[in-house]
Amino acid sequence: MIKQEDIAKILDATEIVDVVGAFVSLKKRGVNYIGCCPFHNEKTPSFSVNPSKGIFKCFGCGEGGNAVNFLMKHEHYTYPEALRFLANKYGIEIQEVVLNDEQKHAQDEREALFHVTEFAQKYFADILFNDTDGKAIGLSYFLERDLTESTIKKWGLGYCKDKYSDFTDYAKKNGYLEEVLIKSGLTISKEENHVKYDRFRGRVIFPIYNIGGRPLGFTARVLSSEKTKAKYVNSPESDIYSKGKVLFGLHLAKNEIVKQDLCYLVEGNMDAIMLSQNNVENVVATSGTALTVDQIRLIKRYTKNVTILYDGDSAGIKAAFRAIDLFLENGLNIKIVLFPDGEDPDSYCRRLPQEEFKAYIRDKAENFILFKTHLLLEDAKDDPFKRSSLIKEIIHTISLIPDNIERAAYVQQCSSKLNMQEEVLNNELNKLLRQRHFNQKKQEGDIVEPPADLFLDNDTEQSFITPKQSEKQILAETFPDESQERAIISLLLNYGDKETTQLIQDKEETYLVAAFLVGDIVTDQIEFDNKTYQAIFDIYKSYLFEKGELPSLHIITNNQDKAIQDIATTLLFNNYSVSPLWETKGIIIPDPESQDKLNQSIKDCLLSLKINKLERKINVVKDKIKQETNEDDVLILLSEHKTLLKIKQIIAQELNRIVTK
Repeated sequence: MIKQEDIAKILDATEIVDVVGAFVSLKKRGVNYIGCCPFHNEKTPSFSVNPSKGIFKCFGCGEGGNAVNFLMKHEHYTYPEALRFLANKYGIEIQEVVLNDEQKHAQDEREALFHVTEFAQKYFADILFNDTDGKAIGLSYFLERDLTESTIKKWGLGYCKDKYSDFTDYAKKNGYLEEVLIKSGLTISKEENHVKYDRFRGRVIFPIYNIGGRPLGFTARVLSSEKTKAKYVNSPESDIYSKGKVLFGLHLAKNEIVKQDLCYLVEGNMDAIMLSQNNVENVVATSGTALTVDQIRLIKRYTKNVTILYDGDSAGIKAAFRAIDLFLENGLNIKIVLFPDGEDPDSYCRRLPQEEFKAYIRDKAENFILFKTHLLLEDAKDDPFKRSSLIKEIIHTISLIPDNIERAAYVQQCSSKLNMQEEVLNNELNKLLRQRHFNQKKQEGDIVEPPADLFLDNDTEQSFITPKQSEKQILAETFPDESQERAIISLLLNYGDKETTQLIQDKEETYLVAAFLVGDIVTDQIEFDNKTYQAIFDIYKSYLFEKGELPSLHIITNNQDKAIQDIATTLLFNNYSVSPLWETKGIIIPDPESQDKLNQSIKDCLLSLKINKLERKINVVKDKIKQETNEDDVLILLSEHKTLLKIKQIIAQELNRIVTK
């Protein structure tokens, strides 16, 4: 466990733009930095980083928090791991409380998986270079594949001895729990005979790393010719490893991808390693698995330009076709390089001199539409039915391009290549687009029924969409005072450390904004309906009343309660979020540059919150009067009702509102 004082030092030293900028391409815009969100797929940047407040917020998917939250989400770190990463980055020495055996067993499972995977990677690498079998079998294999020792070490390659449980036994001797070894997939357990053995025995090892360079799992290749053994064995899915969400080599390639604004994509691990050794550093691999949307999003964090380097056989062509559609759908620019039949990127890279190979993949990179059209035309020849299917296939691919102008350009190019009128192609394209739009809205529950002219009118899609309730509408129905409560919390977060001058009993008094708001609300015994707002308010109240100071924003944005983090980062970025009706009612929206506006806003926010609470209380009293049968109790309730109305009238006058009884 890391001491609280060290955590405070780490958070104070952390520069969020520096941290986030290592993983996301950011551009300065005003006081903030913006970029494409790394947590969801988007075409235009909605991800914002505020350096002065030390927070990030995506206005597309809602993710937000501070640098620690970013690392936990992006790198799959645990909270302590994220803090250690930052401490190491900024040269901060940390003192950790020594854990006893019971606490060690209670540590987070994910952290244990990371540790045992790192241990395994070092073990396999050591065996490769320092064990007799490792050198004779594993190292000789890599050297025969023309890899240099420096490349082997750079990628952390290794070897697992062809012994039943050598690794498992060694790991257990070093204190790693059997259950963790099994969960990581490094050890296989046969329950029927209680046998435990090494998953990767007798195989060369390719570690798979996350973007930060931590090993998550392994791909292992068998070296024997036994047909009963699978050529490749992968780590199973775990809490830290999902093969469809990682790209082999991205931890080494990311900087070069950004520098060249281009990513080369290959299928096999050896393809990526060999290209990297030959000075093509901006290359990643899917590790032989089918390309996924998550992997595309990883690439999109660093570039929108991808060149696919696939084998020239039928399997490679099919994989390229599927990859094209996925990349286009996610807004990336695609080119294709197919190698001569019988060659793959690894073999062709070794066959050609370095500069000649680099020239080949640069010059042979073909526009995706020309590539696909050429291959399909070759297959269709003069068959009209095949040609019709070809056109539909090409148009389907073009329809996946999100940008209208790009789509139009490709239709024009396709028209020339196929010798067909653009109008015919555009009609087919529009039909596809409208059908897809309808299906999407139907799936989301936004459509009552499709219009009869679905395929006739270009503007039809607008006529059958029934908008869903917005998040604000739902909040307003759940919490009647949502706008007013939100405004108070926004003032606390954004202006709590500034001063405000308020008229108290005909005398102007100056307070800290947070002290004035908290004191006034506590005095009037007001409770927030929204429990998350109440929790944030309670943090301020606790610090002011018990410590006589304001809480650091880190306390809020780094709170263990995710709901508190989300609301705080949203309000800190939005700066101030109130109902659009406020302006029509004469309520002033605060301007941090204007002290008068800020003073007035604080007053209006408090009064608006109070009058709303009063109105609800008045309605409760009214209902009690209707139900009460005892005359004395009715008189008491009537008196209370009258008092509440007077208070409401006073507040309404301050707010320039008309009061109705």
